[in-house]
Amino acid sequence: MPWDLTNWMLVFVRASAFLVTLPLFTMLHVPVRLRVALGGVLAILIAPTLPHFPLEHLVFLDWLGLFTQEVLCGLVIGFVTRMVFFAADFAGQMMGNDMGLSMATVMDPANGRPTQVTGMVMFVLTVMLMMTLDMHHWLLTGFQYTYTMVPIGGVQLREVLFTNILDHTRRVFVVGIQIAGPMMAASFLAMLLLGFLGRLVPQMNVFAESFAVRIICGLVVFGLTMEISAQHILNGLHRLPEDMMRVAQFLGKN
Repeated sequence: MPWDLTNWMLVFVRASAFLVTLPLFTMLHVPVRLRVALGGVLAILIAPTLPHFPLEHLVFLDWLGLFTQEVLCGLVIGFVTRMVFFAADFAGQMMGNDMGLSMATVMDPANGRPTQVTGMVMFVLTVMLMMTLDMHHWLLTGFQYTYTMVPIGGVQLREVLFTNILDHTRRVFVVGIQIAGPMMAASFLAMLLLGFLGRLVPQMNVFAESFAVRIICGLVVFGLTMEISAQHILNGLHRLPEDMMRVAQFLGKN
């Protein structure tokens, strides 16, 4: 099949937008040149499989609208793939607050921003599970299949698309609370016990003692429930290909 610069350029725009939001390629230490190069490689592999899209009859505003559609499509599909990371980070922040570590932040080397220790642990756990499942390759393969549902220039914004994105956002909070639920329950019971001790022993400084008790109980519960947390994350990772196809279907004309 002859080389088609038009197809390559349009696929490159969508692929670059997709990689901008893909979790593994948004880390601080991933060079921008690597993302651009990977977007170009994806375009080289995908563009020859697509029918030629004529640009000769388009004016400048049509060009701008077409490129905007491709960027929007890549961003929406990539945003859906990040939902499981949002859920893990949300759960880590909630667990850190329940453990009393809201002020004990560390610098996240992956994203270059301060975060709680529990949030960074959940992020690393999600990345490890994603790489173990070979999900990064499945996501790139799924990106190629999105062209069967959303061809070049076929992006449409419909109400069902926004409803689906809101449903994904709701799932982030649900999964985050499910992961952090045992920690929240343990923190509540620990504070309830300290409250009773404060009533029984008025000389006891409950406020000062609560910091150590919450941290110790939190670390114990955090370690014991790590397998449950990993299972919730695995369920979200297994849904990623299906979520990508569904949002691509809603972005298409059919």
